[in-house]
Amino acid sequence: MLLALALACGQPSDIRVPGPATGTPENTEEPVPPSDSEPGSSLPTASLDGFIGSPCESDGDCHPGGVCFRDDEGFPLGMCSEPCDEFCPDAPGYPTTFCAGVARLPAAAADLGDGACTSRCDFSTYPDGGCREGYGCAIADRAGGADVSGYTCLPGVESELTTCLEDLVARGIGFETGVVADASPADHPELTCHVEAPVKVHSPLLGVEIRYEGAAEGVGVTMSCDGAHALADTVEDVLLEDATILWHYGTYVCRTISGTDSLSRHSFGDAIDIAAFTFADGARYSVYDHWEDGDDSPETPEGTWLYDAVHRWDDDDLWNILLTPEFNAAHDNHFHVDLTPDSDFLGVRGAVEPPGLPIERFERQNAPAY
Repeated sequence: MLLALALACGQPSDIRVPGPATGTPENTEEPVPPSDSEPGSSLPTASLDGFIGSPCESDGDCHPGGVCFRDDEGFPLGMCSEPCDEFCPDAPGYPTTFCAGVARLPAAAADLGDGACTSRCDFSTYPDGGCREGYGCAIADRAGGADVSGYTCLPGVESELTTCLEDLVARGIGFETGVVADASPADHPELTCHVEAPVKVHSPLLGVEIRYEGAAEGVGVTMSCDGAHALADTVEDVLLEDATILWHYGTYVCRTISGTDSLSRHSFGDAIDIAAFTFADGARYSVYDHWEDGDDSPETPEGTWLYDAVHRWDDDDLWNILLTPEFNAAHDNHFHVDLTPDSDFLGVRGAVEPPGLPIERFERQNAPAY
């Protein structure tokens, strides 16, 4: 078991949300899921007639600056687009966009140059196939010379979803296909963060809101397809306990475990740091406030529920690695759970430190944030 790949917390953005003083992850920041949109390029809804991916008959049916690829040009019922060289704008209420190279589009798209804006596959808006009728969820290269590809809605093609993605659809999980380009931590350019089949899981997920700790509302989280399934399994488990909100400290972030040269599983999109749960009666059970340190027989209802939940997830193999406040002080305010391959580890009181990191890293007093 390589636990050195398992432990990291937080997700980068421009919004910082402070947490408790003890055991707060270094990057407790509200997550912004990766997008193919140019920063600051979101358009206000009021200015839109038909946005990228919408049906149209002429340019006048599309958003300002948009063009209409017509039905007789190979785009069923027409499709609003615009030229792009790497990124496309997004707009509230519409699927996330993708700057597709024109190679997989009908010939008319070449009139825009090397790239044309398309809509990503969105299984909340179009539950059956992710795209409107006449379009298939298929892989295209991103324009602009970047070695990046992603799922997008292409006219007249069959779906190319992997089995994992098809299984998400079959479960009724709302998500968008995502694009997360391979990256490297700034301090470790020799390492590569890679997310297999990235998706943005929408909130609510199967009836449970997914909220960043301290946020006023739920927001989609970026994970690998396998990570999305594990998160959905966790939600199905807590739904039986009438949970309505899962609070967290982040999913994908490209970084190493603090103080090591090993990538965190957050770098692969198959980890989440769970902070708390809210229930239908308004009660909130927080790992920081209610976990009972050093007690295998917790006395409070909140402590008992949290103890039973994490042990249940371990027994049911929902996650491969589960770290609790008993593991070290860096986890005093959250459960770190991930899908480290070939692993089976529950970090609780008395757990044997796995190989891969020096034992002094697991002392509770001075433990680093992962």
